[in-house]
Amino acid sequence: MPGKVIGTPHEYLMRMPVPSLKEELPSVLGEIREYGIEKLLGECPDFMERLFEKLRQAEAAKFFSEAPALTDQVTSLLWDGVAYRAVHSKEMKSVLEKVDRDFGCNIEASDSPFRSHFSLEKGEIHGAPGLLHFNDEDFRFMGPTEVLIELLTGDLLLGFSNLRLQTAGHPGWIRRIAPVMREICRIIKGLDIPV
Repeated sequence: MPGKVIGTPHEYLMRMPVPSLKEELPSVLGEIREYGIEKLLGECPDFMERLFEKLRQAEAAKFFSEAPALTDQVTSLLWDGVAYRAVHSKEMKSVLEKVDRDFGCNIEASDSPFRSHFSLEKGEIHGAPGLLHFNDEDFRFMGPTEVLIELLTGDLLLGFSNLRLQTAGHPGWIRRIAPVMREICRIIKGLDIPV
């Protein structure tokens, strides 16, 4: 691999001191793109959870606010990884087969430029940086960046009684979205079982 990364990109990232993250993350993300998210997740299934933990250590809201271009790169990598693993996950395939309607879900931070979405279309999950147009949104999760990271990593209980997480959309959507969110969390943690 070109550049100064010694070992795999995830090993280098995990060794990186938090104060160096803002300066070095762009090149590491470039290395990961070149290395391939598929190969990376094969070697380190919990890479995405570990990346989020590194961002938590760097105070994610502050980090994303000071480096907004990195926000889209991180969320793009996240959804590329989720989409790849979803195709190879027994549990996710089972959950997606049971969803009776396609949907779009936005994820929006209140304290940083962290904006993302995922959608379910014809039994496949796709996600990307930025928000879906209002007309394409069925549901939205909102809250501080830290809370949204907890939501994605499965460290936050999903439910309307959770006052740290705000939602918008018809309450009926949660029965479709919650099982998908649980499997997204399992993928991010590297707990999904390959087909």
